[in-house]
Amino acid sequence: MRPMLRSRLGRRVRGVMLLDFQGRRSGRAMSVPVNFNLVDDVPMAFTSAPWRHNFTGGIPVTVTHCGQKYHTTGTLVSMTPQAMGVAVRKSLDTGGSAQRMGIRTAGDHEPTAAELAALGPALGTCVIRLEFTPSPAKGG
Repeated sequence: MRPMLRSRLGRRVRGVMLLDFQGRRSGRAMSVPVNFNLVDDVPMAFTSAPWRHNFTGGIPVTVTHCGQKYHTTGTLVSMTPQAMGVAVRKSLDTGGSAQRMGIRTAGDHEPTAAELAALGPALGTCVIRLEFTPSPAKGG
């Protein structure tokens, strides 16, 4: 996935972004593909993976999304299950994929923010807030 996101083909992949950053303790370069989630026009990555702790207090990160590179800051934000449910619902409303987030729904059912909050630990309680404005989607 990493090479594809960095290539010309990456321009067509709207639902995934690549985060390049330094480990806060190891200093090791890390490159992590994550789902692209847009919440109130703010790009976010929802994750419960251990590497998220690198973003505590905010760190520089290079984001590759739709073939564009953005040098920005990523900050770990803790959320209550209710706030996370609302954030996930907003992401789904702006084109986020429930399937890529690991959320299973019955048929054409659109889960409410309250139903998403009830998933609790399955959704996680942290997001990485990214400070960049994604380029408008182009035809294709």
